Amino acid sequence: MEFRTLKESELEKWFYHCASVFGENRNLDFWLDYFKRHYFNDPFRDINSIFVAADGSSIASTVRLFYRKIYFHGKEITVGGIGEVSTKPQYRGMGLASKLLRMAIDTMREKKLSISILFASLHNFYGKLGYKVLTREFCLLDRNIFRKYYESKVAQAREVKEIKLSDNDIEIMDEIYKVYSANFNGPVVRNREYWLNWVKFEPKTSLGYFIDGRLAAYLFYRKNGKEVIILEYGCFDSSNKEIPLIEFIKFIINNENAEAIKYPKAIGLELTGCTEFKDNSLMLNLITPFKLEGLLVDSTERLISILTREPDKFLFWGTDNF
Repeated sequence: MEFRTLKESELEKWFYHCASVFGENRNLDFWLDYFKRHYFNDPFRDINSIFVAADGSSIASTVRLFYRKIYFHGKEITVGGIGEVSTKPQYRGMGLASKLLRMAIDTMREKKLSISILFASLHNFYGKLGYKVLTREFCLLDRNIFRKYYESKVAQAREVKEIKLSDNDIEIMDEIYKVYSANFNGPVVRNREYWLNWVKFEPKTSLGYFIDGRLAAYLFYRKNGKEVIILEYGCFDSSNKEIPLIEFIKFIINNENAEAIKYPKAIGLELTGCTEFKDNSLMLNLITPFKLEGLLVDSTERLISILTREPDKFLFWGTDNF
C-alpha cells in the first residue's frame, strides 16, 4: 500500500472512487457531479492536498484537505477543512483513512493553519485524532403554525422574488455578506472568485428581497423531501432582520410543497411554534495555537469553550459545506 498525494492523471479515477463509495454504487451521476463541482469550482483547490492510499493502480482510500479562512471575533482565521474521507469496503479496518488524516493534519501544521473543521457522524473515529464536537442549534418551523401566527401580518410594500445570481447580484450580496455574516464566528471569508464559482453553482434556490428596486436581503435554500433547508441568509439592516426573513418564509411556503422549514437558530428568528434541536455534525481541531483579543487559544477544548460562550454567534453556512 502506497500513501501519497494524488496525481493529475488520476483525477477522474479519484472522482469515481469518491462517488462509488459515498453513493454505495448508486446515483453515480449525482455523486460524480458533486465531487467534480467541489473540486473544479473551488478556487483554493490543491491537488497536492488530496491524499490517497493506492493499492497498485487502485485507490483504496482518500482524504481531501480544503483551504479556507473564517471570521472569528472580527479576525480572519486560517482553516483546513477535511472532506471526501472514503475507503472502499474491501479495504476497511486497515487504518488507511487514519493514516491519511494524519498526513492531512501534518500538512496543516506545516502550513501553520489555525483550525481544522469537518462534518461527520463518526465522532469516536475523528475524536482519536483530536477532533471535538461543536454543537449547533437549529429551528424547525412547521408550515401550518407559521400560517396561523404570521400569514395574517401585514407585509411591507417590498418585493420578494427568485434571482439567478447575476454578477451585479453577487456584487451586492458580497456587500451584504460583509455587513451581516462577518459579525458571526464561523462564516467563510469569500473573495470574488469564490462567489462566482463555488457559491453561484452550488445547487439551491436564491431569493432576493428588494426595497425600491435594490437588493436589500437575500436567502439561499434547498428542498429535501418535504423539508426546506435555509442554507444562508443576509441583510443590510440588522435592526430589522426579521422582516425580510418572514417575507422569505412566506414566499417559500406559498411556492413550495413543504411541511417544515429548517434554519440556524443563530440568525435570530425565534418564531412562535418553532421546534429547536441540536446538531452535532460539526467537529473542530486546533492545529496551531493563536491569540484572540490577547488570550492564547492553545487547545481544542479552549477553542470550543470560547465558541460555546456565545452559541448564537456561531454560523457555518450550508452553502460552504464540504
